[in-house]
Amino acid sequence: MTERDEATEATRREGHARANLAPSGTKYFERGALVGRYVIIDKLGEGGMGVVYSAFDPELDRKVAIKLLTARSGEGSTSGGDQAWLLREAQALARLQHPNVVAVHDVGTLASDQVFVAMELVDGATLRGWLRAASRTWREVLPVMRAAGAGLAAAHAAGLVHRDFKPENVLVGKDGRVRVMDFGLARLANGPRASGLGPREDRSDAPEARSPMSDALTMAGQVVGTPAYMAPEIYDGVAADARTDQFAFAVTLAEALYHGRPFERKDLVPPRAAAPKPKLPAEARVPAALERVVVRALAIDPAQRFAAMEELLAALAIDPAATRRRAGVAGGAVMAIAAVAVVARLASRGSPPLCKGIDKRLAGVWDPTTSKKVHDAFVATKLPFAERSYGELAKALDGYAKDWVGTAVGSCEATRVRGEQTEKIQSLRQGCLDQRLEELAAVTRALSDPTKSVVEKSGKVIEELEPLGDCSNVLALAEPTAPPPELIPRLRELDAKLAEAKAQVIVGNYISAGGTAVAISKLARDIHYAPAEAVAEQIRGMTLMVALSYQDAEHAFVGAALSGLASKHDDIAAHAALSVAMVDVEGLGKPGEAKVWLEVAQAAAKRYGADPLTEMRIDELAGVVAAHNGDVSAAMASHEKALAEGTSYFGHDNPLLWEHEQIYATSLTNALEYAAAVPHFERARELRERVVGKEHLDIAVILSNLGICYMHLRDPRAKDTLERSLAMREKLFGKASPILVAPLDNLGSYQLQAGDLAGAIATLERALKLSAMMPGKDHPAYHQVATDYALALSGAGRFADARKLLDDALAIEDRTHSPIKPTTETARAELALAEAAWADAVAHGQAAIDGFEAAGGKDNPELWRPLSDVARADVELGQRAAAQPLYARALAIGEKLHLNAAELAATRDGLAALQRSTGP
Repeated sequence: MTERDEATEATRREGHARANLAPSGTKYFERGALVGRYVIIDKLGEGGMGVVYSAFDPELDRKVAIKLLTARSGEGSTSGGDQAWLLREAQALARLQHPNVVAVHDVGTLASDQVFVAMELVDGATLRGWLRAASRTWREVLPVMRAAGAGLAAAHAAGLVHRDFKPENVLVGKDGRVRVMDFGLARLANGPRASGLGPREDRSDAPEARSPMSDALTMAGQVVGTPAYMAPEIYDGVAADARTDQFAFAVTLAEALYHGRPFERKDLVPPRAAAPKPKLPAEARVPAALERVVVRALAIDPAQRFAAMEELLAALAIDPAATRRRAGVAGGAVMAIAAVAVVARLASRGSPPLCKGIDKRLAGVWDPTTSKKVHDAFVATKLPFAERSYGELAKALDGYAKDWVGTAVGSCEATRVRGEQTEKIQSLRQGCLDQRLEELAAVTRALSDPTKSVVEKSGKVIEELEPLGDCSNVLALAEPTAPPPELIPRLRELDAKLAEAKAQVIVGNYISAGGTAVAISKLARDIHYAPAEAVAEQIRGMTLMVALSYQDAEHAFVGAALSGLASKHDDIAAHAALSVAMVDVEGLGKPGEAKVWLEVAQAAAKRYGADPLTEMRIDELAGVVAAHNGDVSAAMASHEKALAEGTSYFGHDNPLLWEHEQIYATSLTNALEYAAAVPHFERARELRERVVGKEHLDIAVILSNLGICYMHLRDPRAKDTLERSLAMREKLFGKASPILVAPLDNLGSYQLQAGDLAGAIATLERALKLSAMMPGKDHPAYHQVATDYALALSGAGRFADARKLLDDALAIEDRTHSPIKPTTETARAELALAEAAWADAVAHGQAAIDGFEAAGGKDNPELWRPLSDVARADVELGQRAAAQPLYARALAIGEKLHLNAAELAATRDGLAALQRSTGP
């Protein structure tokens, strides 16, 4: 345990004591007061949410800005909860590092529900002050606003929403750098916002500082923002998101360009006109192309705005003057060719309009003929779920094809019709879309000759197709190094081969995919084009992983990730790094290494602005890695987030959610939240049965997990559920398959709980032999079975056998640094209790406590067992005073988890006995 430094604590208390409390309830700090380690210099400004000071950081010898945020309790909430929320929001902002976002150096909490945020102190003015300092032309405004927009886009990519973008929250430094500040920190304010970090003179004379109608506000703790900049959907009760930030950005841009706001408040609040038009003065000298961008971003309907800030920024990158120059070439000859232009227009009346007919490119890729061919091939397998699987597949591919056409048409019109996008950007986006179409064509060809596994997983195809959203991420598309022109013909050949290999992986033809990947790798090396080699290595790694060649798969994935990073293809690097993490944690049992590669994937994904599906995969794998590292609470949080992302992406009733429901439910089970896990397992079962029926392996897996929950809840359905899961797998794979390890272990645990020692020993001995073969004695799965088997042996009085088994497991865990070691130490402590070896029980129990706390903190739900074990041993050793707090802590954890009364009976009885003996 970490002890506090008493001198530091005394100094902090002294600094707090010097603060004054104003009648308004705002706490002010005088010059020289301490906030954390920071020494207050001067007050810069204040608002209803808090106060901003300049301060000095003695540790790093620099000036900083300190913002004090006061949590305000509202209806149905507590100020303490709001303080925790503010702290989390500030910590999230601190992780965002971008040149156009004010850097957050440190965050912390103070008394009276305050949170302090230490930020860089910017020497400059707010955007409001900068605009007022001189008459700014659109040429001066545009680069400043593009820089601010880049900061917003970076925040959105990191999952942050600003909620109150306006000129007061943008700083223009004297160094020329533009920074956005105050992301998300207004959400819990019940009054005016603190106005920023710029000089005081920029705030004191701003109308927004005085007008109640322009202050940030909260309605029932939810609606946040400054009314003049709030998107109309916010007034309708829709939660703020990236599109509402885009609207606020557009209002600010319009204000900067046209010297006035585009809407009055009455235009935005309900009831309002169907589509009020923004008021943009005709006399303003703003190019028409730029005005079209502004008008689109100001659309009342969020769906009519740009898909993302990146797309808006790409449109703002157009040089309107260059457009005019191109239009005015040979200006003196305009009159001479006017008649020719009229004739040309008349002659073209029968020609197709611009950007029409793009849907015809789906012919032979996914059209009625192709759909029927795939349907007939599915039905021909005679699998009982073939028709249902095809139905889910067709629905998913219909949606993907429709989205492809919509994205292609939208990109075309942005360039050819509305002039909002350059030809270069259009070419980049269309090249990406062409690759996606080629991959779709390869997949539908492969689906025309399906195997059983293809029919089983057909609905999941849509998850494994490359996301279309990446083709709208202009910043990511433009970032990689362009190939030299002479390579273009050979790269087309590579693209076709890559599409074929990806399709073979998606439909499960791994042998074919592996051969193609090897050929691609050689071709890519021959022409020295790293991105293609990286993708080929990624595909080869997947085929090796399926073949259980984990070491070789890891090597291939690492090569792919490094090639992706070296060639500045962050998307390739992110997916390859995710694959390294996956094979390390699930195949090689190396969760420590997996965590490092997961962080690489997260960083690469952040740089290119990953799509929602990739973000979901990252969160899901983060949960798996956390679980294998013993941090079950972090795993549960990551998987809860991933499930929410999946629900948002696929829709609440999509059968594809079954796997994500199961992953989250498994995390709940690992955190001992059995009652909470049951409805998610049952939901997963219901969704999956819609597609594959009741006799599928996936259903057997869900049943096994459900059985464990029922067992801990003392639900009478446990025995039948576990036995049915095992019988289904024995029927599918035989009685000697390693696939049986998990259901055998679960059934053996139930038999042990039910008092059937002979049955438990037989079942767990069978599981142990199978797990020794696969995944092997070094893997955590083997150790889990060994732990349960040892408990059964101990129950039967076979102490020596149990001790040898557990000590051998602990030796392996010491060597491999296994995250499951605290669980094994717990079992070893309980064996020592059974043998009345009290000192050994304390030693092993304390080792388990230390391990669980290191992995998941002092509230780790796994702690209740070793805490109880050490407490009982302490009682037997006469250390009754030491035992009582351990029993109390174990009971508190168990009751918080709503553990079954029978599981907590010994702990509760032990504590009660101590309390009786020490009572009055």
